[in-house]
Amino acid sequence: MREGVKRHTFDIEQLVAASEAARNFSALRKKAKLAPRLILENNKPDSVIISIEDYQQIQEVIRMLEDEIFELKAISRIQKAETEGVKTCKFDEFATEDDRAIVKSAKDWDISDEELFE
Repeated sequence: MREGVKRHTFDIEQLVAASEAARNFSALRKKAKLAPRLILENNKPDSVIISIEDYQQIQEVIRMLEDEIFELKAISRIQKAETEGVKTCKFDEFATEDDRAIVKSAKDWDISDEELFE
């Protein structure tokens, strides 16, 4: 497990019936700042209410994992190319100033991994 990332299981005090959540939403929000609350609909997990800090931490972990997946896909493609006899070289070995400018501006492009790795 990564440093700073906590795994969470729900204890009995964190389980809340959906009807109770609807009646006491303000109190539920306050409790969720201390620990996540699992909302149950007909005794089955339905929703989770968490603090904004927990939400932001989850988003950061997702971002880091997306970055790692991207890097692993890139490494895999390079390894596949090398095993197929394709010569590889570093970007800096062939890039022109125009190429570098494009790469610098590309940080703002919104391209999914699926589009990139078609």
